[in-house]
Amino acid sequence: MGLKRGIWIILGFLFAAILLITGTFAFPADRDGKRMEMKKLFPLKIGSYQSDGNDEFYDRQTTFRYMNGAAELYRSYGFKLLMVRHYVKADHPPMIVEAFDMGSSEDAFGVFSYETGDEEVGIGQGSDFGGGLLRFWKGRFFLNVYAEQEAPSTKGDVLDLGRALADFIKQEGKKPKLINFLPKEGLIERNIRYFHHHQSLNYHCFVSHQNILRLGERTHALLSTYDSQTEGKAFLLLIQYPSQTLAKEGLRSFIKAYMPESLSSKAIKTENGKWTTTQFHQKHIVVVFDASSEERGEGLIHATIKNLREGK
Repeated sequence: MGLKRGIWIILGFLFAAILLITGTFAFPADRDGKRMEMKKLFPLKIGSYQSDGNDEFYDRQTTFRYMNGAAELYRSYGFKLLMVRHYVKADHPPMIVEAFDMGSSEDAFGVFSYETGDEEVGIGQGSDFGGGLLRFWKGRFFLNVYAEQEAPSTKGDVLDLGRALADFIKQEGKKPKLINFLPKEGLIERNIRYFHHHQSLNYHCFVSHQNILRLGERTHALLSTYDSQTEGKAFLLLIQYPSQTLAKEGLRSFIKAYMPESLSSKAIKTENGKWTTTQFHQKHIVVVFDASSEERGEGLIHATIKNLREGK
């Protein structure tokens, strides 16, 4: 019995260690501090809605339990902590608020920018409302607000709740600095996407199953859309690497995999009849996809590099 009891004690310690690592069983003091900060940041009562008092918290390790595969999107940025709060009101469907601490305003904007195809409703520093779901960012926070079920008052309640929540976030944040270097003419600002990993690039503009641009958590990337009445749409990718050496490696890898027959000119006409062209500048790579002509692609690249040189 003594040996068996000893084995169970050891297994108990191992189980506790696993739970500690995954963030399910024990929580460091700092994590508890972040939880209390988020609890205090958002009010328990908003208008006629009241928190049900059962806030849920998920970190980078446990967020899969709440949203399965969708967690990868938030983990591809600097996501720190998610608080899920339910607001209730008599004779109304519960309202669900998902508040993400993204660690920085740049990454809060990044998650927001991942999907902006609906109505801007003027909430926070950028918002998107459609299908009953309100998405917005402010400071280092990104929020989803929606009702558990549709009702005649749902849209108004979701927007009112969102405005109140945004007002309680006092500190505003900045968008990624890279945006300042994008040429303004023809830019569709609503379609600017900010990200770090190649999976995000492929979602908006498929390049390769492989990470041929050597993107990762230490890279900062923008994909922007340019539209012209005479030349149609083109996509400009601007990447900032941690060093010039890594930028050069990324450029060599991209050219070798994507446009090997254009080693000298760094421009190629693709199967769809459009042009892809690229250029390197210090720690940056600029790539234009789907340009109607080689000149159109080069023009966008030269304008971007001009802005980089001038530090706009």
